[in-house]
Amino acid sequence: MNGGKTHTFFSWASINAWVPPVYARTTVPAPRFSYSNYTTSPPSLAPHDSSLARRDQDQGRSKPWVRPDYVVKVDDDSFVMLAELESRLRLELHVNARHHTHGAAPYTSSAFRIQDASVTILSGNTSTESLSSHHDPLSPRSSSWTDSSHDPLIYWGYLVTNRANRFMAGELYALSWSLVNWVAKDPAVKGLTRGAEDKQTAKWMRLHPRASEIRWSSERCWIYDHPRSGTV
Repeated sequence: MNGGKTHTFFSWASINAWVPPVYARTTVPAPRFSYSNYTTSPPSLAPHDSSLARRDQDQGRSKPWVRPDYVVKVDDDSFVMLAELESRLRLELHVNARHHTHGAAPYTSSAFRIQDASVTILSGNTSTESLSSHHDPLSPRSSSWTDSSHDPLIYWGYLVTNRANRFMAGELYALSWSLVNWVAKDPAVKGLTRGAEDKQTAKWMRLHPRASEIRWSSERCWIYDHPRSGTV
């Protein structure tokens, strides 16, 4: 865990993380980001995959899969309420960061064209093939969507502070897609993969060229250890 495994996980996700597209419509349209243009052919579906994805496949009209808005690192002994996690991360894509306790400069959702669809954000369903093995995934729907400078920079979790630094507790935290992509490729980050993994992740965020714009979003009352654990 503290020997580089977390960096390897995010690096793997930067290539192989794909999720089903949004099937349902919603009254709150989703913003579009630069990575919204990337798609891949659906993988072979697993039993836990979306029933809607299975229906489309059975009917021979499978839609391309898309990149997730977040990748979540979760300890294997954590108990996760997936619906709660999904809804809270979804809301983060629409929040006004100027009113956020731990945030910095917000990304501006008004800068994007939007479509009447909900947001797919979790990284549970992934393809095992690399990006390079597919057809060119960049199919621009609008040139304004290819500018990654407007993509959300969100570091979400349970904020732990001490005298030395602050970090999101390692039992569960999420990085928005642009941060995952950067973590996987940045040479300086590759040299800082050993050590307490949750603290190392926070150090990576401070190394980001737009560190002041990363929104540290803490859900202290929603992420916690077992009452008998004797820790935070």
